Parts: sequence; C-alpha cells; structure tokens
Amino acid sequence: MKKMFFACLMVLLVFSVSAGGATEETPDKLVYLTPAWGAPSDEIVAAFEAETGIKLEVATIDIEGSRNRVLTAAAGKTNPADVIFVSADTYSTFQSAGAIQSLDNLAGKEMLESLTGVDQFIIDKSLWAVPLYQQMVMLDYDKSAFEAIGVSVDDITTWDDFEKALMTMKEKGLYEYPYAAGIRAWTWYITALSAGSDLFDEDNNPLFDDPSDPGYKAFERVLGFYKKGLISPERLSSPNPHPSFWSGQAAVHQAWQGSLGIANNAEKSQVAPNGAYLVFPEEGNTWLLPAGLTISSFTDYPEASMKLVDFLTKDMMQRHLFSANGLFPANLDTFAALGNENAIEGYEEMAEQGKHIVSLPYDQPWYIEFEKEVEQSMLRVARGDQSTAAALKELGNFARDLKAEYE
Repeated sequence: MKKMFFACLMVLLVFSVSAGGATEETPDKLVYLTPAWGAPSDEIVAAFEAETGIKLEVATIDIEGSRNRVLTAAAGKTNPADVIFVSADTYSTFQSAGAIQSLDNLAGKEMLESLTGVDQFIIDKSLWAVPLYQQMVMLDYDKSAFEAIGVSVDDITTWDDFEKALMTMKEKGLYEYPYAAGIRAWTWYITALSAGSDLFDEDNNPLFDDPSDPGYKAFERVLGFYKKGLISPERLSSPNPHPSFWSGQAAVHQAWQGSLGIANNAEKSQVAPNGAYLVFPEEGNTWLLPAGLTISSFTDYPEASMKLVDFLTKDMMQRHLFSANGLFPANLDTFAALGNENAIEGYEEMAEQGKHIVSLPYDQPWYIEFEKEVEQSMLRVARGDQSTAAALKELGNFARDLKAEYE
C-alpha cells in the first residue's frame, strides 16, 4: 500500500513539473542589451546584484547594432540577451520576428499601474514591453533670439507666424540658418501633426498624399524652410540638428521632452540659460517615441528577467536616466516627485504640449522602412531631383505597397 502511495505521489509530482509547476532556477547572471543612454550606473548594477544575488552584465550597443544582434539571434534561435532595450525603431520588428516574448503572464499589475505609456507596447492585444522612459517630441528655442526681434512666442499661433519670425532673424543677420531641424521624417511629422493631419487613417492607409490633407502641405512647408535658407544645407549629409542649436547657431531646435537639461547647461550649451520650450502652433499635436524593456524569447530565465525589468522601472534607475541623460521617467511617482522638487524645467509648457498627443503606426513592422523612405524622399526634393508633388505621390504608393507586403 505504501509503495503504491509513493508511486502515485511521484506520478503527481512529475505531472506538476511537466505542467509548468516547477520553480525557475535562479541564474548566476543576466545580460541586459541597451544603447548607452538606457544603461544603469555602476551603483544601480550593484544594488540589483545585492538585492537578487544575480550578476548583471550590461552590453551597450547602438540601436542598429542591437537590431542586427537580436534578429540574427532570432534566426538562429539563440539568446542575444535576457532583457532587451526596445525603441520605436525596433520593438514591432522584434515582435514580428519572434525575437521577444509576450509579457502578459510575466508583468505584474502593480508594476504596470505605476507606469505611463504601457499601451504603446500593445500589439494584437498582447503586451510586448514595458516603458523605461517617456520621450515626447517637442521644440525648444533661445529666448534671447525672439527678444532680439521683439516677438513673443505666445504670438506664434500658426506655422506662418513661425516662418515669419525665423525669416526676420535671418534677414537681420542674427542667424544664417535659424531652424535646427533635420531633413528627415520627424521634421515633417512635427509640422504635419500640429497642423491637424493624422498622416494615416485608422487602418494605417496613407492620407498625406491627398493635396487637401494638412500633411501634404506640411511636406511642402518643411522643404520650403530648407529652400528659403532657414535650415542648413549641412542637414543633407548630417541629419543631427542638435549641435548647431547648442553651439548658438540656431534659434529654434527640433527637440524632446528633457532637452532643456542640455540647452540650459552652460558646460554643454551656449544657449544657457535662455532655453525654453515652444509649444507647437495650430492644433499643436505631437507624438511619443516609445522606449521600453522586454524579454528575449530565447532566455532560460524569463521570471528572473522580469525581476530586472521591474527593478529598472523603479525610482533609482528612473532618476538616473533623468539626471544623466535628461530622459523623463515612465514611473508616475518619480515624475511627480521631480515636479514637486522643481527639478523639471519647462514643466508648464510640457504639460500643455502633453495634452496634444496622437499616435503614429510604430507598432507596424513595416513602419520603420517607410520612415527611412520618407527621409530619402525629402532629400531628393531638397537636392532638386524631384518635385514635392511627385515625391508625395510616390511615397503614398510606397506606403500602400509596403503595407500590403506584410498583410
């Protein structure tokens, strides 16, 4: 009888393990793959190791390198890292390639409720990452530049007003190229979304190639800024506009939530202490660039990996990202605490801009390829190789064909 009892008990134990009842083994080490700006400090690494007994290896790599590493590993069904930093440029691509796993059964309710922007990482009703920080696209400007022409930014309510102010600065010889903006998709998005275009309909079909859509006119306007000498020709070969603003060579800057942390740092910027945010004119819409943390499909330690994800969304890491890189916390309590500490410059303008958030289809695996084509289209027009009408017609057809390839 005892032998039969123990035999039955062993069968039950084996069944329990095979049904997923076994406890995950604690790993000796976890690997976190991230660009430099998403990396924890040595103090944070030490704190995680002390709390969990798990060694943390931080592998820093740029976004393109991360994309290649993760997709190559997925093709070979190997693990590139246990926890992976994802951006607007990568998360939907990783999801469609099967490189990352759904967090539906891993992410705790308490953690999710503590974060803003969780919905940005939902694809097909499943959660694929959790927010690490928030980055709302904004404009910042040099207050002294507008004072020099006697214009208040409160009076800039349209893009015509914006253009007129910058042309005045140029004509007065204050700046050769007063608008620090790239010949790239983001400059178009800023102008199009704030003018009232959605760019795509709810089924992700393009709207911008219709001449009556504000996105069509915004494309013409941005290339007009370049042709009128408001944007430097250097942007044709170097799309990064930030250094020209920080060196005092421009009055307005295509920026992000937290950019004043650099603009008003006298050790890094000649604009200091005159940097401020300029809320977008007209309808004023902008968008968020998601940045988050996810877990590899090929890790042997999903539960331990989630412990690391949870740890990095807490106050210590969130404050580090803010102080080191000007990145705004996804953690609601940390963001509120920084506000109460008067640590956030331009908080009122940021709050106003935050009332006007719309979505772009970054959750679609084809979207980053489309965005790259936008830049090439803009460059062709800027160089005089193509008209804006031809570029927009071609870009609309490109978007439809590309979308169809993924359906």
